[in-house]
Amino acid sequence: MDLEIAKRLIKRFWKWEYAWLCLIVAGTLVLHFIVVARPSEPLFDEQHYIPDARNIIEQHGTARTEHPPLGKLLIVSGILIFGDNPYGWRIPSIIVGTLGIVFFYLLCRRLNMSRRAATLGILILATENLYFVHSGMAMLDVFTVSFMLLAFWLYARRSYPLSVV
Repeated sequence: MDLEIAKRLIKRFWKWEYAWLCLIVAGTLVLHFIVVARPSEPLFDEQHYIPDARNIIEQHGTARTEHPPLGKLLIVSGILIFGDNPYGWRIPSIIVGTLGIVFFYLLCRRLNMSRRAATLGILILATENLYFVHSGMAMLDVFTVSFMLLAFWLYARRSYPLSVV
């Protein structure tokens, strides 16, 4: 009897619209958390943003005023929650980058793309090298792209005031 219930639940899951989205998001998160601590020192522009996040924490303000503060503040939140280590630096980027995949799926569906086409789109986005790499680094690029996808989705939903924010 329990086997029949499990089979029914599995069939129901596969018919659920968000089944593939959940699997792709889970796979992306697993891959990111496998490599999050490698390397253990800042890479590329992380060499600028991590010290700047430390300046913000020490209440000295930002040393890099040419960049918008939201991404740096998210990096600060990661450092405060998870510590001043690769996990603290990079987990906010991983979370926001993964949310960007969800926003892209929702946008594709809002634009009347089929489930199959929207799933293919998020699979391509999730496995695209530049997006994946930037989603695993403490850099500002993934924050920009993910919030832009959120704004597009809100605009497509006709939530104009929220899309402006």
